[in-house]
Formats: sequence, C-alpha cells, structure tokens
Amino acid sequence: MANETKSESAHGEKGHGGHGIGKYIAVWVALLCFTGLTVYTGHEDLGAINLPLAVTIATIKATLVVLFFMHMIDTPTANRIVFVVSIVFAIVLIIGVFGDLWTRNEMTLPSAAPSTLGPEIQVSGPGESPVPVHHE
Repeated sequence: MANETKSESAHGEKGHGGHGIGKYIAVWVALLCFTGLTVYTGHEDLGAINLPLAVTIATIKATLVVLFFMHMIDTPTANRIVFVVSIVFAIVLIIGVFGDLWTRNEMTLPSAAPSTLGPEIQVSGPGESPVPVHHE
C-alpha cells in the first residue's frame, strides 16, 4: 500500500505533462531577460526598427506565458483551436482598423491639423482678435 501511494504521487508530479519547477523557473528567467531587453531597447533610438522589435519581444513573452503558465502546451486540441481562432480574429480586427486608416485621405486622419479657416471665423493679422462673420 505504501509503495502504491509513493508511485502514484511520483507519477502525478512528473507524469502529468512534466510540471516540474525547473521548467517554470527557466521560463521565468527567459521572461526576465526579455523584459530587460525591452527596457534596454526602449531607451535606445533604433529608428524604424523600434516598433517591430518591441512587438516581436512582446509576442515572444506572451507566447511563453500562454504556453507554460496558462498550460496551453498541455491542453486538448479543442482548447488550442479556440485559442488560435480568437488570436486570428483579433489580428483580422486590427488589420481592419489599420486598413481603414491607411486608405483614408491625409486630411481626414486624426493626426492631421484641423483647419482654422471656417465660415464663422475671419482670419486677421498678428495681434488682432478674430472677428466673427455674420451671414445674412
């Protein structure tokens, strides 16, 4: 009876996907390294590569968290399919938003400066206050 309990507990600890503490420590150390890399690259001006590098590092960290700390590596196929479909759906939504912004005229982008010339404001010289225009 004592041997059965011993072997069941040993099988329960190691046989269930190999959930040893060493794997979690290794993933945690990798996450710390990638966080340090994020902080280091955040202080450097790398030009056009800043955003792609930050997104790549964040994706790697998120993947490690999902696979190991959320146990997605050990889940049945149905859970994996649901997770992948949700990620694909989020990517499609993001592409849709950026696709809309990329196809707009420059004047309608949120970053474009608003026009100061309107029918209700008459532009005056420096130091003068704007004079309202009344349309009759």
